[in-house]
Amino acid sequence: MKAASLPPTQTPTELLAFGKAVADPLRLDVLRLLKDNSFGVFELCHITTTPQSGMSHHLKILTAAGLLETKREGTSIFYRRAMLAPEDSLNELTRAFLETLDDLKLSDALEAKRREVYDERSHQSAEFFKRCAADLQENQELITSYAHYAGCVGDLIGNEKMPQSTRVLEIGAGDSPLLKLLCTHFKSVMVVDNAEPMLNKTRALAEHEQLTNVSFLLEDYERLNLDFPADLLVCNMVLHHLPSPSAFFQTAAELLAPSGRLLLVDLCPHQQDWARDICGDLWLGFEPVDLDQWAESSGFLRGQSAFLGLKNGFQIQLRIFNKH
Repeated sequence: MKAASLPPTQTPTELLAFGKAVADPLRLDVLRLLKDNSFGVFELCHITTTPQSGMSHHLKILTAAGLLETKREGTSIFYRRAMLAPEDSLNELTRAFLETLDDLKLSDALEAKRREVYDERSHQSAEFFKRCAADLQENQELITSYAHYAGCVGDLIGNEKMPQSTRVLEIGAGDSPLLKLLCTHFKSVMVVDNAEPMLNKTRALAEHEQLTNVSFLLEDYERLNLDFPADLLVCNMVLHHLPSPSAFFQTAAELLAPSGRLLLVDLCPHQQDWARDICGDLWLGFEPVDLDQWAESSGFLRGQSAFLGLKNGFQIQLRIFNKH
């Protein structure tokens, strides 16, 4: 790697802040943990076994140095790495430093604690769907229903001109009518869900619509292993329920065949915190640029995109990403 050189106009204050921020082992661990991830203060305290007061102090130093930024999810605050602005005088140095840092493996202890946080998020999501499966469709329609974007999904799929032999994997289909569209276009569709009541709703939908080319698997998406790679992976209004949205793309890349496609439908950012309580949302929508970055980091190229505004103020993004 070519050594980064400091720009001649570099101000000592910025450089000193950067040097102070990265001169601590715990802060380096935090930076590595936040590679393509977002965590709250208490989650970072759990992972690093650090008291809240100490963690808040470290996060303040990293934020002041421009290495971290906060993102509000309703009433919760999550930390993530700051986007590097091209005009930032420390851009080249910071980028080279983070690339080097990311090559260092996290300790087994940190990996285990991070896994605990993800597992707790997954558990909360699965328990919500077990508890609220009967009322979920009515609650979700307060945000949007499939009818609002059905035509756009159909156009996106049609424009891809995929053969009928395309092997489709849908994550968390529930009772969305999208399953019928997929079964009509393709010979083989597998549905995966980590909550049995929701998978039963998918089975009931398939039986009602007489869909005979669909199979069902009760499994956590992050632990999914397939006997054959999928050609099309569909994630319809599910990403905001997953414990690690960035890790979703990494798993998708592993599950898809070369030149496979990822069809992702989800919300743009919003601050309607009630969606957590009545819809079980872990994340309140996503910035399109974040999806692009996570996808690119996992080996995807950006494909077709569509954005639909709803009368209630929500906005939906429909995205297709193509695996290299």
